[in-house]
Amino acid sequence: MKIIDRYLLQQMAGPFLFGVLAFVMLFVSANILFELMDLINTLGIGLWTAGVLFVLRLPGFMVYTFPLATLVAILISFGRLSGDSELIAMHAGGISFRRLVAPLVGAGIFVSLLTAGLNEYIVPACNHTSENIIRAAAGKSESSRENVFYQDRAGAEVSRLVYAERLDLATGELTRPIITWLEDGRPAMLTVAEKGQWRGSNWDMIDGANYLLQPERQASWEFDRWTTKFTTSPQQIALRSRKPEEMTYRELSGYIKDLLDKDLPVTQLELTLHHKISIPFSCLVFALIAPPLGMRSHRGSSSIGMGIAILIGFGYYVIWNYLAIVAQQGHLSPLWAAWLPNLITGAIGITLILSVKK
Repeated sequence: MKIIDRYLLQQMAGPFLFGVLAFVMLFVSANILFELMDLINTLGIGLWTAGVLFVLRLPGFMVYTFPLATLVAILISFGRLSGDSELIAMHAGGISFRRLVAPLVGAGIFVSLLTAGLNEYIVPACNHTSENIIRAAAGKSESSRENVFYQDRAGAEVSRLVYAERLDLATGELTRPIITWLEDGRPAMLTVAEKGQWRGSNWDMIDGANYLLQPERQASWEFDRWTTKFTTSPQQIALRSRKPEEMTYRELSGYIKDLLDKDLPVTQLELTLHHKISIPFSCLVFALIAPPLGMRSHRGSSSIGMGIAILIGFGYYVIWNYLAIVAQQGHLSPLWAAWLPNLITGAIGITLILSVKK
């Protein structure tokens, strides 16, 4: 790494940490604290539990702060370099603007990958743990779960996928369960029933049918009551069934595929799936648009840089939210809704970079 690259990255490091801290505080005050106050009032959780939930919720919000912090860092650092005439000195020394942008784009790629890793491995685990704490706190008052999805495993392999419209913990009943039985990772049989009843050691399916899905054994039969080898209790299902925010990209992708096979709506889930990648990579597109905007001669670059970052971030959020609504209405695919804000912002950034004279 050349000296100029190290110098630019060092100039960016401080404002980046400042941006993360500033936006984390903003998100904390606007989201986490209000949520915790509501949980304290409604569920009566203690301060220690609230503190644990606070720590577990932070990674999920930090994913949204890294793109904005990248934008702030480059705007502030380039604004200071421009205000102190260092960019002019670098240009006089034969360093082009595009050469200066290169390490910042590299930093944007690094932060994008870091954010994607955080969003894939840390955030789902933290969300799952926090949801379990909340469910335990609400266990005495909650007796049912809606839209239950559960993966049953035999060793390392998934042996069955279970979906039900409702799980009643008080009666041990599943409403309209759908079970996909797997063999060697492939669907072998599909069970559809009106109700599932827990019998203490296994489940009985009531008023349904079985469908063999293997090419050499295509058949189906109806039943009034069928005793399954599904032995997971209602309490275990309630504990281990997860919301999309608690799933990794692979788990959510498999969940969506299973729902698509059953012709169930998945638009919102697909949006969540694509946002798991598109949001982290907004760090890269912000790294493209920030340098030409920050290249100006002014003092007080921190406040101006923060102001520009907030305006750009607000515009990005408006587009992001509008396209998500359009996708939910069926007028745009979730893939395009998730990635168009990045493509638009990235195209503007590349255009601005190319417009700057060498």
